[in-house]
Amino acid sequence: MKIVKEKMGPESPPLQKKISFLEKTLTKKAAMRGKDFEKHKSRSLRLSVFVALFVWLFVGVLIKNLVLSAAISLATMAIIFVILVQIPASKRRAYSKKVEADLPVFLMKLSTEMKTGKSLARALGDAAKEDGFAAKEFARVSLDMNKGATLNDALAAMNERLLSMNIRRANSNLASIYSHGTKNVTGLKRLAQELLLKQRIESKEFSGKMVVYALVFIAISAIVPAMFMSFVLIGSYFMKLSFTAPQIFMISVGLFPILDGAVLMMINSKTPLFLKQ
Repeated sequence: MKIVKEKMGPESPPLQKKISFLEKTLTKKAAMRGKDFEKHKSRSLRLSVFVALFVWLFVGVLIKNLVLSAAISLATMAIIFVILVQIPASKRRAYSKKVEADLPVFLMKLSTEMKTGKSLARALGDAAKEDGFAAKEFARVSLDMNKGATLNDALAAMNERLLSMNIRRANSNLASIYSHGTKNVTGLKRLAQELLLKQRIESKEFSGKMVVYALVFIAISAIVPAMFMSFVLIGSYFMKLSFTAPQIFMISVGLFPILDGAVLMMINSKTPLFLKQ
C-alpha cells in the first residue's frame, strides 16, 4: 500500500499590515526634518563661532582686554546661535498665521460648494482652486488624496506642517464629516463664522490702537524735528549749546528718519495679517 505524500506548498508569508502612502511619506519627511535640523544646527554653530572669533579679535584690539573681549564674544556666539536655530520655527509659525488668516473665507467657500451636492473630496478640490494660503494648503491635501492617501492622512500631514489650533479644529471637523459620510456643514459654517467674528473683534481693537500709533508717528515725524530745530536755534543764544552743521544735518536726515521707520515697522508688526492681505 503506497502512501502518497502530498506536497505541501511553501508556507504563505504572514500578512503584513498595509501602510498608506502618506504614512510612508510622513515617516520619511520626519526623518528628513530631523536630519535637516541637525545640519541646520551644525551650520548655525559654525557661523556663530566664526562671528564670535571675529568679535573677539576686533573687541580685543579695540579695548585691549582679552578676558572681557572673550566674554563678549562668547555672549555674541550664544545669541547668534539661538537666533539662527529659531529662524525655521519662526518662519513656520509666521506661515501658519497666514494660512489661519485665510481659513474663514476658505471654509465658507467649502461649505457653499458642499451645499450644491458635491462630495467632500470634490468640494475640497474645487474650493482649493481659489487664491490664498489656506487654499494652497488644502490643494496639497487634495493632491495627496489623488496620490492614494485618505483624507484623514492628508489632513494629518497638514496638521504636521502647520502650527495652529484653529486649523486643527477645522481639519477635525472635516475628518468627522468624511468619516460619517454626511453633508451637514453646519459645524463647518459655525466655525467659519466664529473665526470671522474673532477677526472683526481684532480689527476693531486695532482701529482703536491705530489712533495712538498715528499720534506717535505724527509727533516723531513732524513735531519732534521742529522742536529740535527750535531748541538748537534758541539754545545757541541762551544756553551756549554748540551743534556743528554736520551734526545737525546727520540728526535731521539720519536719526529722525530711522525713528520714523521704527514706528512704521512697529505699526506693521501690530497689524493683523488678515488686514494686510
